[in-house]
Amino acid sequence: MFDLMRDVRHAARRLLRTPAFTLATLLTLALGIGANTAIFSVVNSVLLKPLPFPEADRLVALWQTAPGVDIKDLNASIADYVTYREESRTLADVAIWNGTSLNVTGVAEPERVDGLNATFRLLPMLGVKPIYGRSFVEQDNVSGGPEVVMLGYGYWQRRFGGNPAAIGRRIMVDGTAREIVGVLPQGFWFMDMTHDLVVPLRFDRAKVRLAGYNFQAIGRLKPGVTLAQVDADVKRMIGIALTKLPPPEGMSIKMMEDARLGPKVRPLLDDLVGDIGKSLWVVMATIGMVLLIACANVANLLLVRTEGRAQELAVRAAIGAGRGRLAREMLVESLLLGLLGGAAGIAFAIAALKLVLTMNPARLPRLELIAVDTTSLVFTFLVSVAAGLAFGAIPVVKHARVRLNEALRAGGRNASASRDRNITRNTLTIVQVALALVLLIGSGLMIRTFQSMRRVQPGFTEPATLQTIRVSIPGGVAADDARVLLMQQQLVDALAALPGVTSASLINGLPMTGFSSQDPVAASDHTYRENQIPPLRRFIRTVPKTFQVLGTPLTAGREYDWTDIHQKRDVVLISDNFAREYWGSAAAAVGKRIRSNPNDPWSEIIGVVADVRHDGVDRPAPTTVYWPQQDNRSVTFMIRGTRAGTESYAAEIRRAVSSVSRSLPVTQMQTMQQVYDKSMARTAFTLTLLAISGGMALLLAGIGIYAVISYTVSQRTREIGIRMALGARQDRLKLMFVRNGLLWGGIGAAAGLVAAAMLSQLMSALLFEINPIDPLTYGVVVVALLGAAAVASYVPARRVTRINPVEALRTE
Repeated sequence: MFDLMRDVRHAARRLLRTPAFTLATLLTLALGIGANTAIFSVVNSVLLKPLPFPEADRLVALWQTAPGVDIKDLNASIADYVTYREESRTLADVAIWNGTSLNVTGVAEPERVDGLNATFRLLPMLGVKPIYGRSFVEQDNVSGGPEVVMLGYGYWQRRFGGNPAAIGRRIMVDGTAREIVGVLPQGFWFMDMTHDLVVPLRFDRAKVRLAGYNFQAIGRLKPGVTLAQVDADVKRMIGIALTKLPPPEGMSIKMMEDARLGPKVRPLLDDLVGDIGKSLWVVMATIGMVLLIACANVANLLLVRTEGRAQELAVRAAIGAGRGRLAREMLVESLLLGLLGGAAGIAFAIAALKLVLTMNPARLPRLELIAVDTTSLVFTFLVSVAAGLAFGAIPVVKHARVRLNEALRAGGRNASASRDRNITRNTLTIVQVALALVLLIGSGLMIRTFQSMRRVQPGFTEPATLQTIRVSIPGGVAADDARVLLMQQQLVDALAALPGVTSASLINGLPMTGFSSQDPVAASDHTYRENQIPPLRRFIRTVPKTFQVLGTPLTAGREYDWTDIHQKRDVVLISDNFAREYWGSAAAAVGKRIRSNPNDPWSEIIGVVADVRHDGVDRPAPTTVYWPQQDNRSVTFMIRGTRAGTESYAAEIRRAVSSVSRSLPVTQMQTMQQVYDKSMARTAFTLTLLAISGGMALLLAGIGIYAVISYTVSQRTREIGIRMALGARQDRLKLMFVRNGLLWGGIGAAAGLVAAAMLSQLMSALLFEINPIDPLTYGVVVVALLGAAAVASYVPARRVTRINPVEALRTE
């Protein structure tokens, strides 16, 4: 231990005596290790940390598939919930839930809050107990049961001042008086959301049918049960439900069987994280490559520095220092550099994470958990040690076995390095260039993907001038559907009358906001097998001028007028791709008839609208049916005008809504440009991180080439002097060194192209309309990298012009 501490002190003194070398090395390592710490902290918090519930590994999301109607992820229904509770052999507990928005009046100003609609066992399953009052009981889920509500901690503090006397009070929720029965604990969140209110999901067991797949189901596995076992159990219960419960009205059990319902059970954590893991692991891999480049860079610096100590090491070996002693000393110095770089990297990572938390460009799940915690610190320590060993091992291998005669005869700083050490330095440079090219190609592919997505026509125009708001009309404000429709028309008129507004309308499912209701739709002139379920189509409600305001062109026919809406005429609009699929053209579809339920009357197609990318520009436009607005109380109003996004405009919009009813809160105020940008956020996030890592790699590779050429020039000063004395021109001497740099860059680029061609296939899931082996991207990156190599070589090569041949010949 004493020897180790002595080696640490000696290493620290040597580093302090060479501040330029130490600073350059620490900055390089801080960037590489810090970037890895930052990304690992994100990966750990988002993907690896367990959910904050007791025995979270036993919590599963109970999804289904329906390949017969082309549904990969089917939500749960009340019928599923009833069947799971009554028939399961593998689930210790089960609940269903969905997120909702609720109007609250009578407390302060009317407001729209985030709510959770759930069955009574959800909170106990999660181990959540109210800090005041009680949780829900089974009777709360029964239709006709007591009207109750639980408050989120934040809402309780905000609206009731944290007063326990709030228990037992009544508040108006969506026009219904509900008794407050409990307050949730501080910090409770579920599926990446905090909830202001929790209301019980209510149903009549006697009226349950195989319909309404609108909920998410969660279960807790019995001890020792595997996912495969619960999957098999759910498959068995699907069959039981088909025999126990009646089908939806207008459908038969045979139709339900043809849907081929099947189980799709997955850990609840996977349900929360979604597919963000694909992007994060790619980014983690690229940042790891940056660290490898940094290590190669530092290894080159250490090789040069250790060569400068060759005579010192030879003398120490001559007076008895063993190979192990010298190797340990060099490794201690490398480890010290690695640990100091890691410490600086932690500061870099903390600053980078603050930026990520502020921006949240990709809407990362579990954002509030992201931090440099103990696990991240352990990761940083291990990476720092591994990096220190990695870049320290090369000088040890090359210099720990000292050749005494050669070293003692060497002339110091101007002695030529041995051939094998030159090969080592050049190889490290080539590795840096190859890794940099791989990262730059990844960045280039993401840039090309982003460009391809931006070129896609989303189905609406000029999103920056389209303001959107969400308004819900509760039963206490409008008792029936006719009154709701009238108020919605009044709201449209009030918004359209605002200064600077050119048009206004509404829609119940704004594009790119995750709205995905679907229904089977049959056409009167198409033949279906007996009990066959027609193909599913996107289901959206609209009113007059919806598509005019969106900027979505009509390709045939006309839009609705308010007479169609109020008189409930059997008319409908469809998307252009639906028309082409069934009738070959938009014009041919006008006049045809469709319906979504065998018990419904046929509706005549009066118009066809251009396709809209409802799920984002990277997804195909769904075939869509735009039914006339009827019974949707919560809709999105769209206001087209040049003042969209301004504060004064927002205030005028709120006043216009209040002029129709003071009990209508305005929520989700955003421009369509913001909606569009959010749909692109994940791609932009991945692009940004890959671009940063690619830039860092290019910089480090350039520095590596610069350092090697600079060292080579200094080591060949005598040779250069001889050449100049014999008449060699300075430009040819400069070209000689630039040619060396380009040679190493070319070899590295060739190796990098092979690696990129193999590794870029792993990115295919992140690309959009771009081949992983895109010739343009590969060509531009190679040219840019060789250009950088030429510049990095030329700068130190210019030192040739400052060499005096006479002085060079006088040197040893």
